[in-house]
Amino acid sequence: METDKQKQITGYFIEESMEHLQTIENGLVHIDEMMSDPENLNEVFRAAHSIKGGAGMLGFSSIQYTAHKLEDYFKVLKDHTTIKIDQNLQNLFLAGFDSLKELLTQLQSPTGLTQDVADTLMEKSKSVFERLRTQLDQVTGSGGAPDPATSGEVRAMIMVFQNDIPQRLREMLELFKQPDRPNVRLQLQGICDQMHSTGEQFELRNWCGLIKAVKQAVANQNNSFRLLAPLVIKEVKQAQELVLSQKGSAIAISSQLQQALPTVTPAAALEVDQDQSLVFSDSENSWQKFGEQVGWYQMGSWLKSSSLNFEATAPAGHLPAPIWLASWDQVNDSHGDQLRADYEILLERLKACDL
Repeated sequence: METDKQKQITGYFIEESMEHLQTIENGLVHIDEMMSDPENLNEVFRAAHSIKGGAGMLGFSSIQYTAHKLEDYFKVLKDHTTIKIDQNLQNLFLAGFDSLKELLTQLQSPTGLTQDVADTLMEKSKSVFERLRTQLDQVTGSGGAPDPATSGEVRAMIMVFQNDIPQRLREMLELFKQPDRPNVRLQLQGICDQMHSTGEQFELRNWCGLIKAVKQAVANQNNSFRLLAPLVIKEVKQAQELVLSQKGSAIAISSQLQQALPTVTPAAALEVDQDQSLVFSDSENSWQKFGEQVGWYQMGSWLKSSSLNFEATAPAGHLPAPIWLASWDQVNDSHGDQLRADYEILLERLKACDL
């Protein structure tokens, strides 16, 4: 059930959206005048964009999707102001507008916009937008190229980013309202992990890089929740819009977010860099770099004892092998006792390094 605060926010959204609907309707009813007036066309475009943004932030995915479609097609008109708008094309735009208006009307009804109603209205609008796309392709000379958003993978990506990411942002907002405690920061980082997994699912490299930076900023105790909340929400929201516009490669970490990242010291760099193979590889230089950082390689020489050998040329199964030793848990290994003993010695040696 919605809280009073949520109802109030939804009320504000509906009120503003109704004003935007009036702007869109006036433009479409007098579409010839709109096409001859760039500022008028921009107002209609911005109205659809505003509804899309507000709906996305509040999690009304059906409204966001429909407003996004209208925004895209208004963009086509902005790019082709000399095309002839016939009655059929105008009617298709008005039909798309009616779909958006009906969704918002249902939202402000006593029962609200239920999922069943939203699904029914969206299914009904799909044929309208498909015909509108085809008609626009014909009049703009695009040759009826298929809409990229109709591919299964892209459609799935858009649906996930329309529904899941706004939900994650709402969860983060609620956490930012709580006192700054370690468990709250851990929950925020957990949400970052979920959003990172979403990006990995669709191979969105820049999105994953941004979310990784957001997680590091959240983990940085020097950043207050007061600083983090608007910064994180803004960064993720802008990146989400780029993904929905299929411009994920344009996602970048802003200078403000860069400033919120923790200062990386040489030892901490190992923790930040998730690609451990860059350090713990077969390369002698990589192993030497790590040895210098933890104190195993000093004054050009490796530390040695009767039981440990930190050289990069150490025999297989012996050190250096901190990663697989730390993760090893095979009780049936015939060399298990020796490995356990070596690992215990390694831990003692690490303590002595004063990391």
